[in-house]
Amino acid sequence: MGLLSDPSLSTHNKLVDNLAKHVRKVCYAFYTAGVVWFLCLALPEFNHGTYLSENALSPGLVYPEIRIDANRLAVQLLEELQRERKDHQSTTPHAWILAKFNEFGLETHTHNYSLRYPFGGGKEFHGKNIYGILRAPRIGSTEGIVFSAPYRAPSSVHVEISPSVPLLLAFADFARRKNYWAKDLIFLVTEQEQLGMQAWLEAYHDGDKTPDSSNSYLLSGNLPARAGSLQAALNIEVQDLEIDYVDVKIEGLNGKLPNLDMFNLVQRIMAREGVTSGYKQTPRKKRRSSLSNFEQNLRQMLAMLATQSSGVPNGNHGLFHRYRIDALTISAAKRVTNSNVKSNPTSSAVPLLKAIEGIARSLNNLLERFHQSFFFYVIVHNDRYISIGDYMPALVALVACSFIKAYLTWSTLDASAIVLSQETIALKPDTKSLKLSLPYGSVLIYLAVVLLIGYLANVLPLQHYILELPLNAAPLTATILIALSLIGFVLPFVVILPDGGLELLHISLLLIYGCTLIVIGLLNFSLGFFVGVLTVPMVVALNTSTRNSTLRSLARVWTLLLNPLVVIYIIVLVMSFHQFPELTMQQLLLRAATAAMDAAAFALVDSVIYGNWLYFAICTIFLPIWIICWTLALARRRGNEIHQPKLKTN
Repeated sequence: MGLLSDPSLSTHNKLVDNLAKHVRKVCYAFYTAGVVWFLCLALPEFNHGTYLSENALSPGLVYPEIRIDANRLAVQLLEELQRERKDHQSTTPHAWILAKFNEFGLETHTHNYSLRYPFGGGKEFHGKNIYGILRAPRIGSTEGIVFSAPYRAPSSVHVEISPSVPLLLAFADFARRKNYWAKDLIFLVTEQEQLGMQAWLEAYHDGDKTPDSSNSYLLSGNLPARAGSLQAALNIEVQDLEIDYVDVKIEGLNGKLPNLDMFNLVQRIMAREGVTSGYKQTPRKKRRSSLSNFEQNLRQMLAMLATQSSGVPNGNHGLFHRYRIDALTISAAKRVTNSNVKSNPTSSAVPLLKAIEGIARSLNNLLERFHQSFFFYVIVHNDRYISIGDYMPALVALVACSFIKAYLTWSTLDASAIVLSQETIALKPDTKSLKLSLPYGSVLIYLAVVLLIGYLANVLPLQHYILELPLNAAPLTATILIALSLIGFVLPFVVILPDGGLELLHISLLLIYGCTLIVIGLLNFSLGFFVGVLTVPMVVALNTSTRNSTLRSLARVWTLLLNPLVVIYIIVLVMSFHQFPELTMQQLLLRAATAAMDAAAFALVDSVIYGNWLYFAICTIFLPIWIICWTLALARRRGNEIHQPKLKTN
């Protein structure tokens, strides 16, 4: 027994003491290393050139067969569609699209779906998709490829992309005349943007299941016919048949990406046909950019992370990823009238049609699903990328800060227990031992209450008795979130933990925060990295035992600014300032408040319809973590004195 109580054999050695004295410096060193590592990835020495891992694709090995007659057909179909659009200002010309699919000899079907809007008070919206199937002539319907084009009515607020449908029809007519297809080709025209695509995908994969009328908001219905297992998909968005460049969109739902081979395939085919394309492609400029290669690469990386972090797909292709179908969107921009490039209306769409043909024939060669290249990557340039093994150490360095501080804080508690035991034994010789009693039960109850607040923020806005209130969707959602945030703000003033509770809560926060950050980073690196960069310094700076009033005040202000609702408002305010610089400050503040409320409502709708988990993460994870941080920043105690470790931490 004497050996077990001998302080000289304690695991709390001098190394731990020295690290505990400089815990903040150690954590900030890891934080700086993570940020610097990420910045270094923009240098050519730290990223890699793109290449094709799947040899079966064989891009560019076949001679394109599309001729000028396909361009004439696309022009003719576009003229007919423009006449139809005059009679369908807010609807889709289903009959015309259906007739064209039948005319080209495709197996044509319609797909009906309906949406019960969560905040609509029982209102239902109906839509219809048109699709045609070209069965593979040499094999059974075991595999398929989707070519889709969204239809936007003239009343849509988005950019007009009506030429997408004629281009899709022209390629369908060409594909019907060939007999070398080894996969079924599906030509799909969706209505109501991503809602129609989501309904079609649910019906394609789960259409035989009966939806629960009490919980399902999107009633996808059933498809009259299906093709084989979908291997890949290409979404087409064309502003005009005479294009200037092609922007390749790859971000999907919850930050998912298609296989890198899919992106590289499109890039190579576009380059072969002489079409300017790329990720985040912009109009060609006469003057060269004054930015260095490092700055351009860094901007490209940050732009991709910003798009991914929201979890909202930037095209209909993004909804395929949840079904393990690699897909992307080719968004062709309209050629400006003052361009130096001479236009040729008789063959303007031929290069893009040839590119679509090349992509289709390469995908037709696939022997299995995409699997050899990367699914987790960051595009640095059109021909440069960063793999997950290169960018993940940056996030690991940020996460290490919380685990290191948690271990050193726990070691500090062990040291205080030993010191307290020795002092008590010296004062009372009859006392054999003393254990440091920590309020585990009180801390667990406090954590349960905090998690309950986050759970209520996630489920309350969709409850029937809440929806009956005379408020619109945006004010209703914002009111609930603000009210629950105020409850979390007041909670530390009402509930004060017993002695040792703050220290134990601090350790619990560090462990929960570190595990949360690494899980979110694995699912969506962009969101995890941005959250880590913003919040790790604040989490490291928290110190419940500090007696410096200035540092404590700064920590409280910092914590208040990192409230999830405040962060969303600041982001929207900055975006409003860049988009509307002519507005006054008062107008900007009001517009940003309205936009932030709309963003909260849209995030909730995306969560229940599409499965975007950003709203869930903010309410169920980030809001409870913020409440715990606010509790530690206040550091309110029951007693005036508490035994603290005799260590000075910096």
